[in-house]
Order: sequence, then C-alpha cells, then structure tokens
Amino acid sequence: MVNDPFRAVAHPIRRAMIERLGGGPASVGEVTSDLGVSKPAITKHLKILEDAGVVERRVVGRTHRLELKPAALIDAVTWVDHQRALWERMFDTVEEHLADKEQTVTDTVAPPAVRIERTYRAPADAVFDAWTDPEVIRKWWHPGPDWETSEAQVDLRVGGRLRVVMRDADGAEHAGSATYTAVERPSHLAWTWHGEEDEAGTGSRCDLVITEHDGLTRAVLTHSGLPDERAASDLRQGWGLCLDNLDKVIA
Repeated sequence: MVNDPFRAVAHPIRRAMIERLGGGPASVGEVTSDLGVSKPAITKHLKILEDAGVVERRVVGRTHRLELKPAALIDAVTWVDHQRALWERMFDTVEEHLADKEQTVTDTVAPPAVRIERTYRAPADAVFDAWTDPEVIRKWWHPGPDWETSEAQVDLRVGGRLRVVMRDADGAEHAGSATYTAVERPSHLAWTWHGEEDEAGTGSRCDLVITEHDGLTRAVLTHSGLPDERAASDLRQGWGLCLDNLDKVIA
C-alpha cells in the first residue's frame, strides 16, 4: 500500500467520493453514481483511494461497501495547515508592499492555445455532421490508425453533452466528455472539454468555425484555455491525428 494522501485528494472525482463517504459507509454504487465518468475511470479512482488507505472496502455478501478512513489524511491536513500559516504571512507582506506603491502593474499572459485549419471538398453541412453525428464520430475521433472509438453520445444543444470513449491498441479505454456552449448549424460549434485525470486540456474550451466558399469548406478548430505549452503540444498532436482520420472520412 502506498499512503499518498495528496494524490488521493488531487482529483475532483476522488474528492467527491470522499465527501459522499463523510456521512458514513456506503455501497460502491452510492458513492460513484452520477459522477459522469466511465466505469474503468471509477475503478481507477477507487484503487487510488484504497491504495492510499483513505478508503477501505468491505465485501458483505455480493455488496461491496466503502468506509472512509480519515486518519490516512492526517499528513495532508497537517501540511496544509502549516502552509496556510506561511501563506497568510506572505500575503500580509504583499499587502504591505502594495500599500506603499502608488500604482501596481499587472502582467497578463494569454494561456497557450491550439489552432488547426483543414479544408474539404464537401459542403459545410457534411463537415458539421461529421462533428455531430455519433456514427460518423466513431469513425474518426481517436488519435491514431490503431485506435478506435467504441462509443459516441451526442446531445446536440447548448448545455447538452458530448461523450466519446476511445480504445487504444492495447485495449485500454480513454473516456472524455464535453458540454456544448454554442450550436449553430452548419457554421459554428463550441464546447467545454472535460477529460479524465492527467489528461491535457481538462476544463479547456474548443471552438469550431465552418465556412463554405466555391465548393470548398474550411474548418478552423481553436482549443484554448490550456494550462501550459506541454498541454498545447499534446493536444496539437492528438487533434492532428484525429483530423487525419476525419480527412479520410470526408474525402
């Protein structure tokens, strides 16, 4: 067992599980229902909690029940309390420094973004459908020729959900979902991306603009709000491979 309380509380899904167990022991179904991620992801999150000693599993007949073990979080709580005291002293120093200044200068740096443009000999409606039809999405939304998309769900409306499950060459599944923020057929789609733990770009924004002229349709995808250049590089490569698949589907 690796007691790593910091990793245990590092992901919002695991924090939600811990909060649900705060009221007492509960079944796996009660703890993990309506979290919006795949069963393999749930299994992974539970294993991390159990390995850290934060959650203990008891099998009663055919029911698996989970119980919170708060003592495993003592190291994390102690560290946070210590850091809080340090941060409060630092913030006091900063406030005193700013009070002595007549003006402050704020440097704003735009977060990195990915922009990819593709042109197709197809009508705009066909390109829009390729991004919104679940059957078509399954043909291309995966980063490589040796991957496949085993599941695609689309609720095409503002506030609706998009969910894709990709399977790599080793059979491991990788799920992600999004919430649509703009749906304007056939010219514009926008969504907020929600990925699994450690996936680059979780919580970022995607914007797809489709324009048709003289028999050609241009699609410009912008993925913004990324945490750093490494995330941008990962997503640039991933989207590029996905769109290579899409090129073959639309051709």
